[in-house]
Amino acid sequence: MAKEVFMTQWFTDAMRLAGESLVKKLDESGVQVAAAFWIQDVEEKNWELTIVSPLVGSEGPRSLYKRINDIYEACSDDEDVISLHDIRVSSIHNRIVNAMRNSVLAGAQLANNRMGRNYIDGIYIEDMYLYKIDWDMLAKLNDLNRVA
Repeated sequence: MAKEVFMTQWFTDAMRLAGESLVKKLDESGVQVAAAFWIQDVEEKNWELTIVSPLVGSEGPRSLYKRINDIYEACSDDEDVISLHDIRVSSIHNRIVNAMRNSVLAGAQLANNRMGRNYIDGIYIEDMYLYKIDWDMLAKLNDLNRVA
């Protein structure tokens, strides 16, 4: 079994690398990841990895958690992984993604960026590390939702 990364109130390199690895493996396995980011809870001072995928809307969150767990089961003993307890999966209607879509950040190339102490469309972001946000995928999915 792979070893879990210890969460602290500080964003660590081990957290960044473990999240990066998971996002890459999800992409490679065919899971559509529209956005992925670590976000720090302002009050609790803990970190949570958020994976935004249309799979959550079409098949439910359990399906994506199962896929993540399957990826973890295939990991080697020396690989760092993030506890499922520290991962949140979300549909494409995630409030952070929506806030970014409604701000000057919409369409910007923001991969592998750290952002913090900012208000984005009225939502305060204490600290955040953004792996990716696929604006094209989100636009296509929103267009499909409008037609349906």
